[in-house]
Amino acid sequence: MSFFSKKMDYALLVLSHLNSSSAGSSAREIAAKFSISRPFVANILKVLCHHGMLSSHRGVHGGYVLVKKAHEISLSEIMDALEEPFFLTDCSHSSEKDNCKTSPFCTIKFGIDEVHLRIKKILSGFTLADIVDPHRSAPGQFKLELVSSQS
Repeated sequence: MSFFSKKMDYALLVLSHLNSSSAGSSAREIAAKFSISRPFVANILKVLCHHGMLSSHRGVHGGYVLVKKAHEISLSEIMDALEEPFFLTDCSHSSEKDNCKTSPFCTIKFGIDEVHLRIKKILSGFTLADIVDPHRSAPGQFKLELVSSQS
């Protein structure tokens, strides 16, 4: 099971491509470059435009350009724009909490809620810039530390 949906994967590809192309690009060009259906790319572009990450220009030389800088676009913002918010479990989703059959005797709910909140914080801390250039060292860049379980 993949953490990101295909739509999210493709949105990251689209944004990465537009980030590297100051002149912008059309849905047709992007679809051809990544071998993705043009209507699917057009839908992603429309959504990202609607959420203020891109602007579009019609006409023969039309296309899409980034209007936000890569370091201003967080992974969680992209997921929310695509209406693909992250939920670790069904009970991480507020509307599902009351429907959980194990809720009255669940012993892991609060621990799972904590994991969910930490992952959401990580997704908010990583930006498109971190994805397109993972070796950049910007001030305030979110860093993960691996903890060893050596005794």
